[in-house]
Amino acid sequence: MRNVVLVTFDSLRADHCGFMGYDRDTTPTLDAMAAEGLNFEHAISPGPSTPESMPVIMTGEFPVGSDDSGSSLLATRRAKIRRHMKTRETLAERFGRAGYATAAFSPNPYTSRYFGFDRGFDRFEDFMGGSREELYQRMLDGALAGLPLGSVLPVRILLNWIQREEVFKPWEDFYDAIRAWTEQAPEPYFLWILLMDTHDPYLVPDDYRTQSWRAMYHANYRLWRQGHEPPFSETTHERLVRAYDDSIAYADAFLDRLRTDLADDDPLIAVHGDHGEAFGEHGTYGHHQRLFEENVHVPFVVEGAADRNVTAPVTLQRTPELLESLAIDGELPAFDDRNVPARTLDVDRSAVRARTYKYLRDGDEVRLYDLVTDPGEESPSRDLDPVARAPVTAREEHVAERRRIRDAVSDRGDRL
Repeated sequence: MRNVVLVTFDSLRADHCGFMGYDRDTTPTLDAMAAEGLNFEHAISPGPSTPESMPVIMTGEFPVGSDDSGSSLLATRRAKIRRHMKTRETLAERFGRAGYATAAFSPNPYTSRYFGFDRGFDRFEDFMGGSREELYQRMLDGALAGLPLGSVLPVRILLNWIQREEVFKPWEDFYDAIRAWTEQAPEPYFLWILLMDTHDPYLVPDDYRTQSWRAMYHANYRLWRQGHEPPFSETTHERLVRAYDDSIAYADAFLDRLRTDLADDDPLIAVHGDHGEAFGEHGTYGHHQRLFEENVHVPFVVEGAADRNVTAPVTLQRTPELLESLAIDGELPAFDDRNVPARTLDVDRSAVRARTYKYLRDGDEVRLYDLVTDPGEESPSRDLDPVARAPVTAREEHVAERRRIRDAVSDRGDRL
């Protein structure tokens, strides 16, 4: 059985990686890993944000069923994630059942123990202990829901800035803790690390900046000040993209150090983005509730596995199956030409990505894009090809049936 390391880069889109054709030298280490290992050219995130993608990636299943907390949409989504993580076998539990030691390090609150991401880990560090844990639990539980969001966020941002937490926590601040665990962990081990360095605000150390300190901070300030809503000036846009690319290069340096330090352990090292990031495409910046390629097409590379490029679309929903098969069985599962899904947590928007086309549903509106002639998804086809639409219809019927069954079981349990 092989040691396994899973590295999640928050907000890393595929087309800003060198091995995916990007013209800036953002990912030299990941490029080498892709050249020597298993590279999924069309890896699709299950959703456009961390709360929508990571529960699926860590369990291999989409959340189903309806949740009505009786309060707000935010509370409903929160309850849905917590219930999902509580009732599904996690990737850590899979490896633990096979005899692996397990550990995780993640400064993202949406992958914290509050949401159940600690299940199955012998060591779980979400950097939310002490007074911070109480504060964030109150915020996540809705105790501060009565306050305007604009009054809460500045306080939270200031606190994070001072304490270098959440999106402000660079990987170098907890790298020693990661190494300390790997040095004493029994083998085989499974280690999961989520890095926030590629999430906005895109702030990097001086050695990785390719523009002035002032330009980097001003662009990030404009992004925050406008709530990620365009329009932005051409100068601000270019500075934001450059800051993002610099943050990718800084995160790539983590991989370089990790590969060197763990060389004697000979692990499988899997690297992926949990979702993408928009920079003006389709009128958005960041990762809003959109399922276009900039939001869901992410890198997915496994070093230490077969030297192969998989060109068929692959969903990150298959991560548990893939890693377990590679590490324990030494086999690569079959990846045929598939129609892979992505959707928002409330299922208002959904997508099916195939090799040459993409189907998007937004409420009652449906669109089909030919990714060969229109890779930017700018001009939807006027005619929805019945052949192309068939797998979409079948999948939505399947999801709806699972939801009906779960709701019926839940209703029966409430009456017993």
